Order: sequence, then C-alpha cells, then structure tokens
Amino acid sequence: MKMSRTREFSAVLGIALILSLMIGMGVPGAAAAKPRVAIVFATGGLGDKSFNDSAYDGMKRAEKELGIEFDKVEPQAVAEYETLLTRFAQTRKYELIISIGFDQADALQVVSARFPNQKFAIVDTAVDAPNVASYVYKEAERGFVVGAIAGLMTAKKGDPRIVSDKQIVGVIGGMDIPLIRANVAGYIAGAKYVNPGVEVKHAYVGDWADPAKCKEMANAMLDEGVDVLWLAAGRSGLGGIKAAEERNRYAIGADSDQGYLAPNNILTNGMKLVDRTVYIAINDVLKGQFKSGVNMLGLKERALGYSKSLVPADIISQVDKLASRVVAGDIVVPDEIDKVEPWLKSQGK
Repeated sequence: MKMSRTREFSAVLGIALILSLMIGMGVPGAAAAKPRVAIVFATGGLGDKSFNDSAYDGMKRAEKELGIEFDKVEPQAVAEYETLLTRFAQTRKYELIISIGFDQADALQVVSARFPNQKFAIVDTAVDAPNVASYVYKEAERGFVVGAIAGLMTAKKGDPRIVSDKQIVGVIGGMDIPLIRANVAGYIAGAKYVNPGVEVKHAYVGDWADPAKCKEMANAMLDEGVDVLWLAAGRSGLGGIKAAEERNRYAIGADSDQGYLAPNNILTNGMKLVDRTVYIAINDVLKGQFKSGVNMLGLKERALGYSKSLVPADIISQVDKLASRVVAGDIVVPDEIDKVEPWLKSQGK
C-alpha cells in the first residue's frame, strides 16, 4: 500500500526533526566525555595530612586543569587492594588507574596482568609490567636535606625549643621497609655530614595510622634529649607532632607541608610532592606519553625537597648549597643505614 503524500511528508519531516535534534544535542554518549581516572589510596586514608592527602590534591588539580573526572576509594586493609583495583579495571572506562603506596605492588602485579589493555600507575614503588608506570623517589635525598637541617639546628644556642646540650636528633618511620629505611639513612647522613658530633636516634611505629603509639614513641625520644624529631610515618606521625608541640620541641613534617598543625614547632617538612607526581602521571596519559617502567624522581625533578618554615636563614643557605650538590651529582647520598658510616668516612667526616 502506498503512503499518502501527507503521511509521507509528515514522516520525512519527523526524520528531519530527529536528525536535527541529534546534530544539535548529540546522541546519548556521542558528546565528548571527560577522561576518567581512578585512584586507590593507601590504607592510611584521606585526612592523614600527608601522603594520601597530597595525592588527592594532585587529583583535584588534574580535575581543574586537565578536565578529568575521577573516582576514588579508601581501603581499610591491604587485603582489599586486589578486589578494588579489579573493580575499577573491569569497567574499562578509565584512562588511568592509580595505586598509592608501596603495599599495592603485589595486588597491582596480579591485576595489571589480567587487564593488559588498561594503563596503571603506582606511586612509591615499582611494578614490572608493560602497562604500569612506576613512580619511585630517591628517598635518601629528602632525608639528607632535612637531616642536615636537624643537625645544624640542634647546635643552635638560645632557642627555647633546643633544650638539650647533647645535640641529639631523631626520626620515627611508619614501617620498617626499604623506602623508609632509605629516608632514615639519608637523615642520619645529612645530620652527621654537617655536624659530626650529633647523635641520631631512629625507630619505627609499625603502622601508618596509629598516632597514639607514635606519640608515645616520640615522648620517649624527647625524654632522651632529642631536640628535633622527623615524623616520616603517615597519619601516625600526627601523634609525634602533637608530642613535640606539647613539649615545645621541634618536629619535622613529612610529605605535605604540615606547618599549620603546630605553627610554632614545625621546623621544616620533608616534602614528597605526591600531588605533582599524580598530576604528571595523568598528564602523560592524556598527552599520549604514558611511560611504563620506573620513573625515578628526586631533588633534581623537584619531586622531593624541604620547606623553609621556621628554618633560620643561615641554615637555609647552607642546606640549599648541599641540595645543589646533590642535584649536580657531587653528593650521592647512601640509601642504606649500614652504609652511612663508611660513606661519611669517604667524605672526610
């Protein structure tokens, strides 16, 4: 049966209208969607005022400047990592999935093999896979510069926060693991490089999220005469900062600028610019410059450093010069504690 001219005209008009709407509005899903990124935080969670919060700042910067959208998750235990990474990867909607923290390495090794077409990044350790970009820091370099500040500061006279004449500094790490031991090694090396007579105490909390235990350990060190204490312990470090503030001693923050937590007592911060690292990882993917393998970052790449905070100008000048020598390769900081003393002897210290 032939369609009447009126009905034929109506049908053509309807199709034209639909096409017009499709062109003007775009069919569902046809409009350019914002690139999506997922991030799995370390078990310390957001609110640590340190490592995870810095990573989150990097995501927010990428959201603002690169136009991404992102999803996040805060695991409560290491055992959750593999499941959470898998859930993100199964959606196949992310340009990049980012793992924060060394203890995601095993889970990511498994998940990256299951999803070879998915790009991943991991911060603070290395995973050997063709679809994983690993961002690793020269941890000892950061320890070296803040250790030098501590070593010089404990010899200062007339500061009410330097209460002992023993010249003792300390560092409390979150976990007894290679990357934290590298920080401790650098800290010892830096303190003794500038002040051969200084004593350096070190200990480990055994947890990234136990401020109460860290505070107890910090108080024990302060009782022993420690004047400057670095807390490289994630959320646990908040307890150590509180101890230093209550007893009017100097604390050194970690990862982010923690000066606002104790404005009169945070001498400096051992900066690990995780925010910049996360931003770089996302930007590389969006620009088609994804780099699998190990991406090593240090003082030279401005991924590590220290804040000036309460550091006197004369000490800043000395430590800036030391940092420049590290960047130039004139000083190669030892990253193992048992290598510090031989290294110091080789430097004539």
